[in-house]
Amino acid sequence: MRSAAFTLAALLIAASVGWAQPPAVPGAPVAGQSPLPPAAPIAKADPKLDPYLVEWEKKMANVVNLRTEIGLTRTDAVFKKPASFSGVVLCMKPNYAVLRLDNKSDKDDYEAYICDGKAVYAYNGIAKTITAFKLPQAGAGVDNLMLDFLSGMKAKDVKERFDITLFKTDENYIYLDIKPLLGKDQREFKHLRLALYGPGPKTAAFAYLPAQVYMHKPNDDTEVWMFTNPQVDVKGVEPKHFQFVEIKAPGWKFQEAPPVPMGNGGTPAPGGAVRPAGK
Repeated sequence: MRSAAFTLAALLIAASVGWAQPPAVPGAPVAGQSPLPPAAPIAKADPKLDPYLVEWEKKMANVVNLRTEIGLTRTDAVFKKPASFSGVVLCMKPNYAVLRLDNKSDKDDYEAYICDGKAVYAYNGIAKTITAFKLPQAGAGVDNLMLDFLSGMKAKDVKERFDITLFKTDENYIYLDIKPLLGKDQREFKHLRLALYGPGPKTAAFAYLPAQVYMHKPNDDTEVWMFTNPQVDVKGVEPKHFQFVEIKAPGWKFQEAPPVPMGNGGTPAPGGAVRPAGK
């Protein structure tokens, strides 16, 4: 489930650009961190990439909500056996989101996330658990990529956190190669390729929304996410559509996650404790 949380974050890169909360005061100490953390890498200007990021940020700054259908194929590095999932994600400013993925061959194997603006609730169909992760206050600097994106992250911040290059473009897509610069992200993936819909005539209506994510994980498993039928500013979407849903069926357990670690703390991040390894 950890990778689903991460890829929800990858999707929200596109949805959260320009949705950021007020920035923390530069140099202000944060609980659990040194008052003087290491300086972030300086993002280098890229004359080919930067114009796309500028347009990306402009476009998404005006988006209120985003809905897209999902197709996911996970392939185990050892057995090379793919597993296929399908689902839908809906997110809304400033930090609301709901995601569900169902295994096409096993109705009990599903995972879901609800973010109500205050917490993220992770549902695990196999383990029959609901795990609550409280969202940090603005500027708290938590060590979790999904929560960072849900709290808001600018394109400039993304460039400072990841090595992003423009792989290629064509009439319909913009392909970005993304590699992690920080250890906490290197534990999530080795390499990620994000394809955004391009500004061409066939895709202009949803330009700069995510179209596909290819993820190469540290254990060499791979995931391919397809985002289809994107819809922007769907009418009638309100905060009430992102409220926690209790499951009263026998065997289900609700649990609070350990506190989200600050800096480079060692507390498990979302996913590690709620889904069996290899699932």
